[in-house]
Amino acid sequence: MLEKKIADKIHEIRKNKGLTLAQLGDATGLSKGLLSRIENNQVSPPIATLSKIARGLEVPIGIFFEEDETDREGYAVTYKNDRKQVIRRGTKTGFTYYSLTSLKSRHFIEPFIIRYPVIEKEPNKLFDHPGEEFLLVLKGEMDLVYGKKKIRLKAGDAIHFDPSTPHRGQNAGKEESECLVIVIDEDTLKAKS
Repeated sequence: MLEKKIADKIHEIRKNKGLTLAQLGDATGLSKGLLSRIENNQVSPPIATLSKIARGLEVPIGIFFEEDETDREGYAVTYKNDRKQVIRRGTKTGFTYYSLTSLKSRHFIEPFIIRYPVIEKEPNKLFDHPGEEFLLVLKGEMDLVYGKKKIRLKAGDAIHFDPSTPHRGQNAGKEESECLVIVIDEDTLKAKS
């Protein structure tokens, strides 16, 4: 259900801006075919891909998860039991993302709780995007693959890094790990300046 809303929102924004799939592909570096599959809800994009699409459409990534167009109070509280799952199936490695904000207006940060499942086989997919990223391990152990390095992190450990270097988080323990991840989109920062 959420993936369909995201797909419809991407399509709606692209059409409202008068962009073709090819033009959005040029702006994002993603193929026209992939964008079409995303808009038709045949592919559930990982957060790094959504970030590229948001930049290409010149909108904050949070717009894909909005249900209401207003920000009457200027703040948004997200109670633990009201977190919205952002990507149901996550990536092929099985990440599950939960948004920690429902603020609708343009904002600098995108905070998430990400759950990393126990892995049987180490994935090989890496992600990259401009901006900054901060990760705090809340539960379990995980490895941050950062370029050619593998950095082990345990509960309470944090890392702040440049996400333009190809990277991937992955579980390193025998139980699911959980992290607070904050992504700051460089293009959003530039647009606000």
